[in-house]
Amino acid sequence: MGILGRISTLVKSNVSDLIDSMQDPAKEIDQLIRDMEDSARSARSEVAQCLADEKRMGKRVDDLAEEIKSWEAHAVRAVQAGDDALAKEALRRKAERQADRIEAEKALSDQRAYSVQLGAGLKALEARVQDVKLRQGTLREKARAAKRSGKTAAFEDFDRMSGKIDALEAEVGLTDELKGQTTASIEAERKLREMSEQKSVDDALADLKKKLGG
Repeated sequence: MGILGRISTLVKSNVSDLIDSMQDPAKEIDQLIRDMEDSARSARSEVAQCLADEKRMGKRVDDLAEEIKSWEAHAVRAVQAGDDALAKEALRRKAERQADRIEAEKALSDQRAYSVQLGAGLKALEARVQDVKLRQGTLREKARAAKRSGKTAAFEDFDRMSGKIDALEAEVGLTDELKGQTTASIEAERKLREMSEQKSVDDALADLKKKLGG
C-alpha cells in the first residue's frame, strides 16, 4: 500500500472499533499512535521529495520552451535563406520538442496534484494523531471499562470529536480525487496530441512563410 493509502486508512479508521478489538488497550493504543506518527514522518519525507521533483520537472518544461523558440528561429532563418528543406527539418525538430513539452507539462501537473493530495493527507493525519494523543489516557480508561462491561458506548464522545477529522478528510479527497485529476490530465494530453498531429510539417512551413511574408 502506498503512502496515500496508508494515510487514508489511518484517517478513516474508527478508533472506537479499533480499541474495542484490542486485547491490551494500554499498550496497543500507544502502538496505534506510533504507527500514525511513523506514517506522518514518511509523508513529510515524501512531500519534501515531491517538491524537489516539481522543481526539476518545472525546469524541464522551461528548457523545452526555450528549445521550441530556438527551432522556430532556425526555421525562420532557413526560410529567409530560401532553404525549404532546412526549414522543414527545423520545424520537425520544433514539433518534437512541442510533443516533449506536452508530456513534461502533464507529468508536472500530475506531480503537483499528488503533492497537494499528500500535503492535505498529512495535515489530516497530524490532526488525527494530536486528537488521539490528547485523549490517550482517557481512551485507555474507557477501553478498560468497555472490556469489563462489554459495551462500546463509552467511546461515542470520541466518535463525535472525530467529526472534525471527517471534515478534513472530505477536503483531502485522497486517492479518489487524485485519480480524477489524473484522468483529466490524460484526456487533455490526448486532445493536445490530436491537435498537434493534425498540422503537418508542410502546413507549418506554409504558415511560417505566410507570417514572414506578412
